Amino acid sequence: MQETGRVIFGKFFKHKFMRALQYSLAFCLLLSAVDTKADSQDFDKYTVHYIAVNSTFLTPKIAQQYHIVRSQRRAFLNIAVLRNNPNGSTTPVTATLSGGKTNLLQQTGSIEFEQIQEGESIYYIGQFDFSNAEIVRFTVQVQPEQKGPAYNVQWTTQLYSD
Repeated sequence: MQETGRVIFGKFFKHKFMRALQYSLAFCLLLSAVDTKADSQDFDKYTVHYIAVNSTFLTPKIAQQYHIVRSQRRAFLNIAVLRNNPNGSTTPVTATLSGGKTNLLQQTGSIEFEQIQEGESIYYIGQFDFSNAEIVRFTVQVQPEQKGPAYNVQWTTQLYSD
C-alpha cells in the first residue's frame, strides 16, 4: 500500500509539474510570436525586458491561469529584470515596480504589477485599459533586488483592438 501511494503521488507531481511547464512554455512562446515588439533597456548591471500585449492574444485558459482579464480593450505589460553577471550569464531577480501610462491627450493611469515566479523565471504582469489605435507612453520605475537606485524605463507603443 505504501509503495502504491508513492507511485500515485509521483505521477500526480509529475503531471502537475509537466502541466505547469507546458503553460509556462506556451506563455513564453505566445509572447515571442505576437505581433508586438519586445524590447529591453540596460542599467548598470541589470537589463529590463518589457512588452505590451493585447489580452485577446492569450487563450482563455492561459489568461485565467495568470489572472489576466481578456477584452478587446484590455492589455498587459510583461516585465522581467535580469542581473548581468561578470561571466556573461544572466540571473532573473526580483524587483519593485511602479508606474503607469499616458496617452496623447495626457490622460494618465497607474498600473499595478503582480509578480509571477515559475521555477527560476521571475516576471511582472500589469494590466490596463486602452482605446483602439491608441498611442501609449509607459513609464515604469524598476528597483532591482529591492536595493539601490530605481531605474526609469520609458517607451511608447500603439495598441489595437481585435
